[in-house]
Amino acid sequence: MKYKNLIYKAISFNSKKNQGLALIEVIISITILSFVLLRIYPIFILNMDIIGDSKNQTKALMIAKSLMNEFRNDNMREADIADSPVENYPDFTYDRMTIRYEDEFITPMIEPLIINQAIITVKWKYKDKERSSELSMIYQAR
Repeated sequence: MKYKNLIYKAISFNSKKNQGLALIEVIISITILSFVLLRIYPIFILNMDIIGDSKNQTKALMIAKSLMNEFRNDNMREADIADSPVENYPDFTYDRMTIRYEDEFITPMIEPLIINQAIITVKWKYKDKERSSELSMIYQAR
């Protein structure tokens, strides 16, 4: 019974004096909320840039792996390529370069060990900035 009276008094106290928010309280709440949102907004913009750039980075690595597999399927004998457009990806270009290494010091008694390195560089522009991703593979020449 004692608790029932306390609850009834608390409800009647709140309902009589605070029947709604005053206009000044609403304006202060909106002002505080706008300051908080203005502080958080640049973080969202930065995150959107990071997401867009990592999406292009993922595409570039996928393109580089595909081009490296084509190069391997052609017995790694194709000529070097510079600024070639990527099929189905109009914003991307690629370079392929092969570097040859001969080491006569490792096997002086037998024939020299010839090693090649194939480097595929995929390039694109993001927000007027030149970006690139590189994939390389080292293999023994046949």
